[in-house]
Amino acid sequence: MSSKIESLWRQAMKTFAGHRGSGFKLCQKNLEKLRLLMNEITSDDVKVDKKVLEYVENQRAPMCVIDIFENQDITIAIFLLKHGVTLPMHDHPGMHGLLKVINGTVKIDSVTTQIPQGRVIQLDEELTALRHASQIVQANDPACVLTPHDHNFHEISCLKGPAAFLDILSPPYDVDLDERQRSIRPCTFFRQIAQEQTNGPEGAPVKVRLLAVVQPPLFYSTNLKYLGPPLR
Repeated sequence: MSSKIESLWRQAMKTFAGHRGSGFKLCQKNLEKLRLLMNEITSDDVKVDKKVLEYVENQRAPMCVIDIFENQDITIAIFLLKHGVTLPMHDHPGMHGLLKVINGTVKIDSVTTQIPQGRVIQLDEELTALRHASQIVQANDPACVLTPHDHNFHEISCLKGPAAFLDILSPPYDVDLDERQRSIRPCTFFRQIAQEQTNGPEGAPVKVRLLAVVQPPLFYSTNLKYLGPPLR
Protein backbone atom coordinates (compact mmCIF):
# COMPACT_ATOMS: atom_id res chain seq x y z
CA MET A 1 0.00 0.00 0.00
CA SER A 2 1.33 3.42 -0.98
CA SER A 3 2.08 6.06 1.65
CA LYS A 4 0.19 9.35 1.47
CA ILE A 5 3.25 11.21 0.21
CA GLU A 6 3.83 8.57 -2.48
CA SER A 7 0.21 8.87 -3.66
CA LEU A 8 0.64 12.65 -3.74
CA TRP A 9 3.88 12.34 -5.72
CA ARG A 10 2.29 10.03 -8.29
CA GLN A 11 -0.64 12.41 -8.76
CA ALA A 12 1.73 15.38 -9.10
CA MET A 13 3.67 13.49 -11.78
CA LYS A 14 0.41 12.75 -13.61
CA THR A 15 -0.93 16.29 -13.27
CA PHE A 16 2.17 18.10 -14.49
CA ALA A 17 3.77 15.60 -16.92
CA GLY A 18 5.24 17.61 -19.80
CA HIS A 19 4.66 20.99 -18.11
CA ARG A 20 8.07 22.22 -19.21
CA GLY A 21 6.99 21.79 -22.86
CA SER A 22 5.28 24.57 -24.81
CA GLY A 23 2.19 22.48 -25.67
CA PHE A 24 1.25 21.60 -22.08
CA LYS A 25 -2.43 21.84 -21.16
CA LEU A 26 -3.37 21.49 -17.50
CA CYS A 27 -6.20 19.09 -16.66
CA GLN A 28 -8.27 20.77 -13.94
CA LYS A 29 -9.63 17.42 -12.71
CA ASN A 30 -6.08 16.18 -12.11
CA LEU A 31 -5.18 19.42 -10.34
CA GLU A 32 -8.23 19.18 -8.09
CA LYS A 33 -7.42 15.57 -7.20
CA LEU A 34 -3.85 16.66 -6.39
CA ARG A 35 -5.16 19.47 -4.16
CA LEU A 36 -7.44 17.08 -2.28
CA LEU A 37 -4.58 14.62 -1.72
CA MET A 38 -2.37 17.45 -0.49
CA ASN A 39 -5.05 18.52 1.99
CA GLU A 40 -4.63 15.16 3.73
CA ILE A 41 -0.86 15.43 4.26
CA THR A 42 0.31 15.95 7.85
CA SER A 43 3.72 16.41 9.42
CA ASP A 44 3.65 12.73 10.44
CA ASP A 45 3.38 11.67 6.78
CA VAL A 46 6.74 13.30 5.98
CA LYS A 47 8.41 12.71 9.37
CA VAL A 48 8.69 16.34 10.41
CA ASP A 49 8.64 15.57 14.11
CA LYS A 50 9.42 17.44 17.33
CA LYS A 51 13.16 16.79 16.99
CA VAL A 52 13.24 18.28 13.49
CA LEU A 53 11.26 21.33 14.60
CA GLU A 54 13.49 21.91 17.63
CA TYR A 55 16.58 21.69 15.44
CA VAL A 56 15.13 24.25 13.01
CA GLU A 57 14.38 26.70 15.80
CA ASN A 58 17.83 26.38 17.39
CA GLN A 59 20.09 26.54 14.33
CA ARG A 60 21.18 29.87 12.80
CA ALA A 61 19.55 29.97 9.36
CA PRO A 62 16.16 31.71 9.14
CA MET A 63 14.83 28.86 6.99
CA CYS A 64 15.55 25.17 6.41
CA VAL A 65 14.65 23.25 3.27
CA ILE A 66 13.98 19.54 2.88
CA ASP A 67 14.21 18.51 -0.78
CA ILE A 68 11.95 15.52 -1.44
CA PHE A 69 11.85 15.14 -5.22
CA GLU A 70 12.64 17.01 -8.43
CA ASN A 71 12.58 16.17 -12.13
CA GLN A 72 12.05 18.24 -15.27
CA ASP A 73 8.34 18.74 -14.47
CA ILE A 74 7.94 19.10 -10.70
CA THR A 75 9.73 19.90 -7.49
CA ILE A 76 8.47 18.79 -4.08
CA ALA A 77 10.02 20.23 -0.93
CA ILE A 78 9.30 21.18 2.67
CA PHE A 79 10.18 24.68 3.89
CA LEU A 80 10.61 25.34 7.60
CA LEU A 81 10.61 28.91 8.93
CA LYS A 82 11.80 29.93 12.38
CA HIS A 83 9.34 31.82 14.56
CA GLY A 84 9.06 35.45 13.43
CA VAL A 85 10.89 34.92 10.13
CA THR A 86 9.53 36.09 6.77
CA LEU A 87 10.33 34.44 3.47
CA PRO A 88 10.66 37.60 1.31
CA MET A 89 8.33 38.25 -1.61
CA HIS A 90 9.38 36.24 -4.67
CA ASP A 91 7.93 35.16 -7.98
CA HIS A 92 6.99 31.84 -9.61
CA PRO A 93 7.56 32.48 -13.33
CA GLY A 94 5.23 30.39 -15.49
CA MET A 95 4.51 28.03 -12.59
CA HIS A 96 1.60 26.32 -10.93
CA GLY A 97 2.05 25.71 -7.22
CA LEU A 98 0.41 24.19 -4.18
CA LEU A 99 1.35 24.99 -0.58
CA LYS A 100 0.14 23.00 2.46
CA VAL A 101 1.02 24.13 5.98
CA ILE A 102 1.84 21.07 8.13
CA ASN A 103 3.03 22.79 11.31
CA GLY A 104 2.63 26.19 12.92
CA THR A 105 0.84 29.24 11.55
CA VAL A 106 1.86 31.48 8.66
CA LYS A 107 0.62 34.69 7.09
CA ILE A 108 0.68 34.68 3.28
CA ASP A 109 0.71 37.98 1.42
CA SER A 110 0.29 37.40 -2.29
CA VAL A 111 0.06 39.59 -5.38
CA THR A 112 -1.13 38.99 -8.91
CA THR A 113 0.86 40.27 -11.86
CA GLN A 114 0.35 39.97 -15.60
CA ILE A 115 3.75 39.07 -17.04
CA PRO A 116 4.11 37.53 -20.52
CA GLN A 117 5.19 33.89 -20.50
CA GLY A 118 8.96 33.55 -20.76
CA ARG A 119 9.85 37.18 -19.97
CA VAL A 120 12.65 37.38 -17.41
CA ILE A 121 12.36 40.25 -14.90
CA GLN A 122 15.53 42.30 -14.56
CA LEU A 123 17.09 43.58 -11.35
CA ASP A 124 15.78 47.06 -10.38
CA GLU A 125 12.79 46.66 -12.69
CA GLU A 126 9.50 48.08 -11.37
CA LEU A 127 6.19 46.25 -11.74
CA THR A 128 2.55 47.06 -11.09
CA ALA A 129 0.62 44.37 -9.23
CA LEU A 130 -2.59 43.73 -7.32
CA ARG A 131 -1.98 42.89 -3.66
CA HIS A 132 -4.56 40.56 -2.11
CA ALA A 133 -5.76 40.48 1.48
CA SER A 134 -3.47 38.56 3.82
CA GLN A 135 -4.27 34.92 4.55
CA ILE A 136 -3.63 33.30 7.91
CA VAL A 137 -3.01 29.60 7.30
CA GLN A 138 -2.61 26.78 9.83
CA ALA A 139 -1.93 23.06 9.64
CA ASN A 140 -5.62 22.11 9.49
CA ASP A 141 -6.34 24.47 6.57
CA PRO A 142 -6.57 23.35 2.92
CA ALA A 143 -3.72 23.80 0.48
CA CYS A 144 -3.21 27.19 -1.17
CA VAL A 145 -2.94 27.26 -4.97
CA LEU A 146 -1.11 29.66 -7.28
CA THR A 147 -1.09 29.78 -11.07
CA PRO A 148 1.17 31.57 -13.59
CA HIS A 149 -1.25 34.53 -13.56
CA ASP A 150 -3.01 34.41 -10.19
CA HIS A 151 -1.38 34.96 -6.76
CA ASN A 152 1.91 34.30 -8.58
CA PHE A 153 4.12 36.35 -6.18
CA HIS A 154 4.03 35.86 -2.42
CA GLU A 155 5.79 36.35 0.89
CA ILE A 156 5.27 34.05 3.86
CA SER A 157 5.66 35.09 7.49
CA CYS A 158 5.86 32.65 10.41
CA LEU A 159 3.41 33.81 13.08
CA LYS A 160 3.66 30.68 15.22
CA GLY A 161 6.61 28.46 14.74
CA PRO A 162 8.63 26.94 13.68
CA ALA A 163 6.27 26.66 10.73
CA ALA A 164 6.57 23.99 8.06
CA PHE A 165 4.85 23.83 4.72
CA LEU A 166 4.92 21.32 1.90
CA ASP A 167 5.41 22.87 -1.53
CA ILE A 168 4.81 21.51 -5.04
CA LEU A 169 5.90 23.67 -7.98
CA SER A 170 5.68 22.95 -11.69
CA PRO A 171 7.83 23.46 -13.64
CA PRO A 172 10.80 23.86 -11.25
CA TYR A 173 12.92 26.99 -11.02
CA ASP A 174 15.96 27.12 -13.31
CA VAL A 175 18.63 27.78 -10.71
CA ASP A 176 21.42 25.36 -11.66
CA LEU A 177 22.09 26.41 -15.25
CA ASP A 178 25.66 27.38 -16.18
CA GLU A 179 26.45 30.88 -17.45
CA ARG A 180 26.17 29.88 -21.10
CA GLN A 181 22.49 29.00 -20.66
CA ARG A 182 19.64 31.51 -20.27
CA SER A 183 17.47 30.82 -17.26
CA ILE A 184 13.79 31.39 -18.03
CA ARG A 185 12.63 30.61 -14.49
CA PRO A 186 14.99 32.28 -12.01
CA CYS A 187 13.70 33.07 -8.53
CA THR A 188 13.48 36.86 -8.27
CA PHE A 189 12.86 38.75 -5.03
CA PHE A 190 10.81 41.94 -4.69
CA ARG A 191 10.17 44.85 -2.35
CA GLN A 192 6.98 46.91 -2.29
CA ILE A 193 7.80 50.57 -2.93
CA ALA A 194 4.35 52.17 -3.30
CA GLN A 195 0.67 51.51 -2.70
CA GLU A 196 -2.28 53.25 -4.31
CA GLN A 197 -4.84 54.85 -2.02
CA THR A 198 -8.21 53.18 -2.41
CA ASN A 199 -11.74 53.55 -1.11
CA GLY A 200 -12.79 50.10 -2.32
CA PRO A 201 -14.48 47.44 -0.20
CA GLU A 202 -12.54 45.83 2.63
CA GLY A 203 -10.47 42.90 1.41
CA ALA A 204 -10.44 44.01 -2.24
CA PRO A 205 -7.07 43.82 -4.07
CA VAL A 206 -4.96 46.98 -3.88
CA LYS A 207 -2.70 48.24 -6.67
CA VAL A 208 0.98 48.35 -5.61
CA ARG A 209 4.38 48.97 -7.16
CA LEU A 210 7.12 46.38 -6.71
CA LEU A 211 10.86 46.64 -7.25
CA ALA A 212 12.97 43.62 -8.25
CA VAL A 213 15.86 43.33 -5.77
CA VAL A 214 18.72 40.98 -4.92
CA GLN A 215 17.99 38.30 -2.35
CA PRO A 216 18.03 40.00 1.06
CA PRO A 217 21.47 39.23 2.54
CA LEU A 218 20.13 38.35 5.99
CA PHE A 219 17.79 35.74 4.54
CA TYR A 220 19.34 32.38 3.73
CA SER A 221 18.57 28.71 4.19
CA THR A 222 20.19 25.41 5.06
CA ASN A 223 19.25 21.95 3.85
CA LEU A 224 17.99 19.06 5.95
CA LYS A 225 17.71 15.41 4.99
CA TYR A 226 14.31 14.02 4.03
CA LEU A 227 13.34 11.33 6.54
CA GLY A 228 9.89 10.40 5.22
CA PRO A 229 8.75 7.45 3.11
CA PRO A 230 10.84 6.97 -0.06
CA LEU A 231 9.35 7.86 -3.45
CA ARG A 232 9.84 5.12 -6.05
